[in-house]
Amino acid sequence: MGKVVRFSEFDNYFNDLVSRGIKAEGTILDANIIITLGHEPKKFHTRLDDFIKSKITARGIKLFTTVNTTQEFLEFYRRILLTEGLRTAIAPESKIKLPNNKRSVIRLHSGNLELREKNQGADPIFTDGEIKKIRKAFCSSGPAGTALWKFLCEKYLKRQLHEEYKALNKLNVNYLSSYKDDVKEFFKRKITWEEAIDLCTDMGTGFSDAMILNALEATDFPFAISMDTDMAYAVMGNPNLKDVVMPDDIVDKVM
Repeated sequence: MGKVVRFSEFDNYFNDLVSRGIKAEGTILDANIIITLGHEPKKFHTRLDDFIKSKITARGIKLFTTVNTTQEFLEFYRRILLTEGLRTAIAPESKIKLPNNKRSVIRLHSGNLELREKNQGADPIFTDGEIKKIRKAFCSSGPAGTALWKFLCEKYLKRQLHEEYKALNKLNVNYLSSYKDDVKEFFKRKITWEEAIDLCTDMGTGFSDAMILNALEATDFPFAISMDTDMAYAVMGNPNLKDVVMPDDIVDKVM
């Protein structure tokens, strides 16, 4: 074990698992995978959706996510929804009356966003730092500004973020925890912070990815599916880990 498997190699890889009597009842998805599955504008969406449906769920392999990946999924959509909502609020056709100084700060950061999208191909989404600066511009003007910010969150974020959380169920992605009765059977041992720290410090892997690898090692699942190069480097540097399955383009960046 301990291999990085390309999407194009998966059929042969899976057949090899079967020949060795290794069951693949489930797999763990990283945050980039579930975000891309749920967000059609993402570059890999169609390719990833086809792969999951034809190669994974078609074989009866269940999809799982951890608390870390669920948090990252919701954080991504928090930023998307606030970005879209705030930019809608300053659009010419908007009926929301914002003070000029509030419009100006949203317009300023919106311009920065457009430059990143044009020059770097980045997602058209405010960074967390930009959202904090915009919120500060509202809330620093006192109760009226705070109330206006709360109004925008209520209008553009609250219901919508709950809907995105429900969308995880539509993707048939289940929450993986050793404390859930319906998935306890998949665990060989408990997940510990100490083991996650060991994985993190082995190759300097981001802690969210280390937690996914730690969860994978604690289960009977033979592989995880990822789009994060951290996961690839972690597996390449430690042959004792299980496998990670990735799009060919991502593997090309690290091999």
